[in-house]
Amino acid sequence: MAADPTVWILSRGRKGDLDQMLALAKTIGWPFEVKTLRFAGPEIPILSKQLLKEKLSPPWPDLVLCAEASPSVIAREIKRLSGGRARIVCLGRPAGQPSNFDLVITTAQYRIPSASNVVEIAMPLADVAEMPAVTVGGPIALVVGGPAFPDLLGAAAAEKLAADALAHAAKRNNLLDVVTSPRTPPEALAVLERRITPPHRLSIFGRGENRYRDALSGASEIIVTSDSISMAADALASGKPVSIYPLPQALNAKWKLGSSLYRNSVETPQPLMGPVRWLFDAGVIEVAPDRRKLFARLVDEKRLGWFGEDAPAPQPGAAQRDLARAVESLRRLMA
Repeated sequence: MAADPTVWILSRGRKGDLDQMLALAKTIGWPFEVKTLRFAGPEIPILSKQLLKEKLSPPWPDLVLCAEASPSVIAREIKRLSGGRARIVCLGRPAGQPSNFDLVITTAQYRIPSASNVVEIAMPLADVAEMPAVTVGGPIALVVGGPAFPDLLGAAAAEKLAADALAHAAKRNNLLDVVTSPRTPPEALAVLERRITPPHRLSIFGRGENRYRDALSGASEIIVTSDSISMAADALASGKPVSIYPLPQALNAKWKLGSSLYRNSVETPQPLMGPVRWLFDAGVIEVAPDRRKLFARLVDEKRLGWFGEDAPAPQPGAAQRDLARAVESLRRLMA
C-alpha cells in the first residue's frame, strides 16, 4: 500500500489562515509539518523569494498548502525546485494566476473566476471538532470588530450600531451581551461604554477575561459586524441564528478604480488589459476582498441573514460540508 503524501504548510503566522490549513490537514489525516516563513521588509509578493530570510531545503514534500500572497510565491518555487513533483494548493487568493497552482480553494470575497482547478466553498474552513456545543436560550450576542477597508467603525457608526442593537433587543424582549475585538477603536469603545449599560453586558477585549467564546455559546442569536468573515464563521459554527450588521463603507476612488481594473482585466478580461492583469498576477496591485459578496451568497443559501431581517434557522452540518468538499478536492488531486 502506498504511503500517505507528505505535506508542508507554509505560514506567515496569521492565525486565521493557519487555522484553515490545519483544519484541512488534520481532517485528511496525512502527515504534515508547519513551515513558518519570515520575510525581510514589507510584503512584496513579486520579491518574496529574495526577501525570504530562511531558505527551505529538500527533501521536498508531495503537497504544499499555502495561503496569502507571499507564501503562494514560495510554494510555486518549491514546485519548481522539486522538478514539478510537489503539488501546490492555495487557500484564499494566491499571488499570480490560479492556473499556476494545482488547486485553489477559495471563497466568494476573493472574486476568483471559475476554472477547473478552482473550488469555491461557502465559508473559510473551520475545525469542526473544536466547535462549541449548542445551548438554548440566553441573551443576544453582539460581536463588534473594527474598521476594515472599506468598512468603517468610528464614533458615529458605533452610535448607530448601539442604538440599532438596543432597539432590536427591546423588540425581542431580551438583553444584549456585547463583546469587542482587538481591532475595535477607542472612539467606538467610548460609545459602547456609554450606551451598553446594565442590565445589558459589555465585555471589552483586553480588560479581564476574554468572553468571546462564552458569548457565542451562551447566546440565543448572534449579530456580527460586517468587517470580519472569521467572526461570522465562528458565529455560524456555534449553531445559532446569525445576522450580519452592515457597517457604513468608504467606497473611495481608490476602491472603485481597483475594483474596475480587476473586473475588466481578470474577471471578464477586456482587450488591451493584459498589462494590468500582469500587475494583479505579480502581486504589484491587489483588489480589496469583497466581504459583502460572500455574505450575500450566505444569505442566498439561508445560512445567515442581514440585520433587521429574521435570521434563518441554523443549518447543522453546513461547516462539515464545506470541509468535506475541500478534502474531496484534495484527495482527487493527489490520487
